[in-house]
Amino acid sequence: MAQSHDGILVFLDRDLKAPQPALKKALLLAQASSLPLTVAVNADSPAMRRAVGGDEQRLEAAGQQIRTAWERRIEELAGGAVLETRVNVSKDVEESLRDTVKDCRPTLVVVHTSEEGTIKRHLFTPRDWMLIRRAPCAVLCVHSRPWSAVPRITMAVEPEEREDGLDATVFHAAQRWGDALQAELDAVHVLEHPDETLLLVAGEALPEYAASSANIRDYHRKALDQFAHRHQLDADKTHLLEGPISSTLAEYCEEHGSDILVVGTVRRNTFERLLLGATAEALLTRASNDVLVIKPDGFESDWSA
Repeated sequence: MAQSHDGILVFLDRDLKAPQPALKKALLLAQASSLPLTVAVNADSPAMRRAVGGDEQRLEAAGQQIRTAWERRIEELAGGAVLETRVNVSKDVEESLRDTVKDCRPTLVVVHTSEEGTIKRHLFTPRDWMLIRRAPCAVLCVHSRPWSAVPRITMAVEPEEREDGLDATVFHAAQRWGDALQAELDAVHVLEHPDETLLLVAGEALPEYAASSANIRDYHRKALDQFAHRHQLDADKTHLLEGPISSTLAEYCEEHGSDILVVGTVRRNTFERLLLGATAEALLTRASNDVLVIKPDGFESDWSA
């Protein structure tokens, strides 16, 4: 049975013996927010398929054994929590992801972004890419490190005058999960200065505030202050950073002990800089904290139900 559009869906790593940090954190979120939780895994095994060959009857029997083993493992990891289990055995990874998301219609998907192992623990995987760019809901990409007793949630914003833009969506998402987890919230904006040559060449085409780096900094500081005022966020909880977006955000979160970094997937500022899925993806390869990727209102996806 499909859930209403307000549950949490967690995709497990495909190793039956894996510790499943995504499930642990999804359970915390579900319990804190009183939302239903669905646990899904694509348990397809190339080794199993090679062993049984083309015998459909043996393949079905092996698939059933795998499902049973996974259901027992999930029950063990869940520790008695009430949840729905979906164990698929499909060769088509994208089809399995898409169909599960479309059927469950979650408000949040949780996935372990370090599935590839210790050596490649920050390696970006096709599963992450598909969920970030195509799932019609927020996606929380987690690492193995547990959250602090009082979690810290940092939201990355690019404030402007609109009150109903992506920044507002990012703020409300951070606030929602922050309230559920009783977390501390702060907001950062990364100012990546345009090349000085661009300023010289563009000349009068640039807005007045972009005439110098100092002017640009003042403009963005004021915009960040206005963002804080709109959302009743203390001024000391907002920080203007400078440098390359992904590395600067990752360094800030590491230095300040952020457990979750909340980012939007699509953004465009005066210099036509995009904060696309690519930036969220770059963060997954750099950040040691978890990354919550928020989709803008009206996000269109062929994975929508």
